[in-house]
Amino acid sequence: MSPIRLRLAAAVLPFTLVLAACGAKDEKSSDAPPPTTAAAAAESSELAPVKVEGAAGAKPSIKLPATPFSTSGPGYRVVQPGTGQQIGDQDDVSAHYLLVNGKDGKELDARFGKEVVGLSMQDDTLQPAIRSAMVGQKVGARVLVAIPAKEAVGEQGNAQMGIAPGDTLVYYFEVTGAKTPLKEATGTPVPPKAGLPTVKMGKTSKDPATFTIPKGATPPKETVVQPLIKGTGPKVTPGQTVRVTYTGVTWRDPSKPFDYSGKTPQGYAEFAVGKGQLIKAWDQGIPGQTVGSRLLVVVPPKDGYGAQGREPEIKGTDTLIFVLDILDAN
Repeated sequence: MSPIRLRLAAAVLPFTLVLAACGAKDEKSSDAPPPTTAAAAAESSELAPVKVEGAAGAKPSIKLPATPFSTSGPGYRVVQPGTGQQIGDQDDVSAHYLLVNGKDGKELDARFGKEVVGLSMQDDTLQPAIRSAMVGQKVGARVLVAIPAKEAVGEQGNAQMGIAPGDTLVYYFEVTGAKTPLKEATGTPVPPKAGLPTVKMGKTSKDPATFTIPKGATPPKETVVQPLIKGTGPKVTPGQTVRVTYTGVTWRDPSKPFDYSGKTPQGYAEFAVGKGQLIKAWDQGIPGQTVGSRLLVVVPPKDGYGAQGREPEIKGTDTLIFVLDILDAN
């Protein structure tokens, strides 16, 4: 679990939208690349007989021509073109979606009504077939995607969901929005208050920042949220999911990050704020800030992990130091 969270993991994609694990390498041939488990999709006539019944914005009914329904490989079909912004390969997409099993037409998952799923076209864990079906479409598009289950959820299928490896999964997406998120803080530099740690950002967004504590400085007794760059985007509100890059160290040992977002495959973190799922300093300090901002956050134990700490990296007496860039909020 990431050390910035107290109780719940960050919001993640439903596992059926994520690239299936490649599996462990053979110990005798550890230098060999792992097998490819998923492929991009092209428009497929095999999806032509599949009917989507229902008005835009409402949960539809997927009518398969027969069951079991299968396709020869990944493919997609545009049910209705969109008319809004075109989706690029760096964009984040929001969409309603419905997933059924071609074996029997049974619904496996859905996000409709107030719920949407977020799909990052930059995310290496997103199913390649879904990415290739989305890039180039426009907001408002309604798209069917078919993926063999062994590629979507792995060679073993998923017994808990009733998915066998030989099944074909049929996804329906209705794109509700698209935007290109920031890669780093962008805005107006803000001179920090004297006596605070100074920050040098890494060479890339995936490299950790480094910190220097002024000689003779002592940790503050109350949380400090110091903007280093004031972003020009909208204010973050409680309950939103934010995307950030961050580095965290202790005041005791500022040369050694205990965590940083560059370690993740996507190079950033996403989580809901203002809902009691984070350390207090983040949960209360991020709402009200603007997208594009870079924050220096200095956290005494009471607003971090308390007297219990988070051993072995964080002791109960440790003051924490973070720098974070707010890249997006939804």
